[in-house]
Amino acid sequence: MAIRQPVVSVLGHVDHGKTKLLDRIRGTSVQAREAGAITQHIGATEVPIEHIYKVCNQLIGNKKFGVPGLLFIDTPGHHSFITLRARGGSLADIAVLVIDIREGIMPQTIESIRILRQYKTPFVIALNKV
Repeated sequence: MAIRQPVVSVLGHVDHGKTKLLDRIRGTSVQAREAGAITQHIGATEVPIEHIYKVCNQLIGNKKFGVPGLLFIDTPGHHSFITLRARGGSLADIAVLVIDIREGIMPQTIESIRILRQYKTPFVIALNKV
């Protein structure tokens, strides 16, 4: 039986750089095309393991992983989209909580933490805009 790719949800406050971080990982420019430069829907991107090996080569060296890749879920950070954040948090195997280090913890950051705790979703914190 084949192993599915883990689902990684990216959550955080509006304008903290969630989509920009994913753009960097994917090699895309989605954030530049978004209305008002904010995400207004859930986006999903499958990143093949070969791309992860290429991007992370200096960090992981020759290590190999038994997954076909990662499925990233980009959630909106605007307060109006709580249901989309909750959906993304509930679907995830793991989450990345993005925090703008200059602004710190904001209302949707706290809301995202509550969602992740509610669904018992493990998460890592990515400090952004360093």
